[in-house]
Amino acid sequence: MPRLSKDALGDLVYDQIVLMLLNKDLKPGDKLQKKELAEILGVSITPVSEALNRLIREGIVEQREKRDLFIRVFTTADMVELFEVRAGLEGTALHICMEKLNDREWEPLLALFDGFDIPVAEDRYEEYQLKDREFHSSLLKLSRNNLIQEFIDRCDFILRCYSRGLIREPDETLPEHRRIIEAIRSKNADLAQRMIMEHHWRTREKLGKSL
Repeated sequence: MPRLSKDALGDLVYDQIVLMLLNKDLKPGDKLQKKELAEILGVSITPVSEALNRLIREGIVEQREKRDLFIRVFTTADMVELFEVRAGLEGTALHICMEKLNDREWEPLLALFDGFDIPVAEDRYEEYQLKDREFHSSLLKLSRNNLIQEFIDRCDFILRCYSRGLIREPDETLPEHRRIIEAIRSKNADLAQRMIMEHHWRTREKLGKSL
């Protein structure tokens, strides 16, 4: 890994640790050694401590007895709660979008799933997952509500770190995405909001059944 520059070192180290989490180089339950991380990243212990303290505040890293640090293990119950909150916030974000945006601003988002047919071929699952993520993240950006986006980004980060892939099959979620898109095209904000909330709630219910 290339040696980091000295500018904004704490933020750069934070970004590198986040990348290690997303790439599964660091996994839930792993014990974190500041000295080892500093050696891997080519920095002193100070920026590593700053980055880990930030991750503690965000609930990603936890400190246990004897001041040992571990990557937090999120349970299925935690994931259920994430989807409960996400359903409400993303529904609000979509309603905000529909009050602000014109047809030209919507068009790239509404065309994201045009190339998919049901049944979705298994060799396109990864592509579909990326489109799914782009669809939901684009809604948040278009809402221009920084508080909602900040919280949902954190939810998405946790899900990407701890999820092993799609929670529900594309053949189930693709029609839901298309119904949301049709509600947007028809300019029915209340229906679109309800549909995207139900979309997340169904995922929450599937997770809940495994508790």
